Amino acid sequence: MAGLGDTFMLPKPGQDTEHLWVLITHPDPKTCEAIMVNVTTQRPHSDKTTVLKTGEHPFIKQPSVVFYADARIVDTRLLDAAVQRGAYRGHAAFDAAVLGRIQTGVAVSPFTPRKIKSAYAAYVAAGLI
Repeated sequence: MAGLGDTFMLPKPGQDTEHLWVLITHPDPKTCEAIMVNVTTQRPHSDKTTVLKTGEHPFIKQPSVVFYADARIVDTRLLDAAVQRGAYRGHAAFDAAVLGRIQTGVAVSPFTPRKIKSAYAAYVAAGLI
């Protein structure tokens, strides 16, 4: 089952380009839902709350950022099923230090949607990070 720090290659809805997505919470034991954010190439207009450097993950080959504006709550059962049928690919997990920076950024970024910030606070209170 998908869990905290696991990463996946999947496109955003309606797009072909795959991005690296990372689960930043454990799945809720009742709903199997978790919060996920994606990593994208750093551009001049990017949210620079969490900048990831080359080598901080095997996928990252150039300066990248966490795109908190597109954070989402996902059902990890559906994510697991998509990986099993080959629609999405799993990738190497983030190490604890980098994952911690990504998690810290979700509450700090001015671009994180309010509902995600609230959900993240609930996950923290429930010990699911």
